[in-house]
Amino acid sequence: MDHLPKPEVVRCVRDSNLTGAISVMELRWHEAPGTVERLWHLPQRVTVHSPAPARFGITIERLAEDAYKGQLVWNRLTLAWNPLTRVQIMTSSLSLILQALGTDMWHLLHQPFEHARAA
Repeated sequence: MDHLPKPEVVRCVRDSNLTGAISVMELRWHEAPGTVERLWHLPQRVTVHSPAPARFGITIERLAEDAYKGQLVWNRLTLAWNPLTRVQIMTSSLSLILQALGTDMWHLLHQPFEHARAA
């Protein structure tokens, strides 16, 4: 499945269980194919068998040309990755969820980063 319907954002709260607080959306998905229980592929071979997340929050920080730090809230599950590559992120189900929320993952992955300075 490469498309999900746009969910209703019920509310947005701050979650401080990860390094730095992130915004977590409480979502209501209307019955549609793909929102019922399925296997979701997350970076670094993590899989979740569930419906689309009712609680979802993500941060992606670009560290270098092709290195990212990511934090995720998926219902009651919290994950943090460091580092991830662009391919690991783009081939995961995260881009599908973000697309349904109206966010372009490609744009997030091309945020500027500060090059390391020689000492």
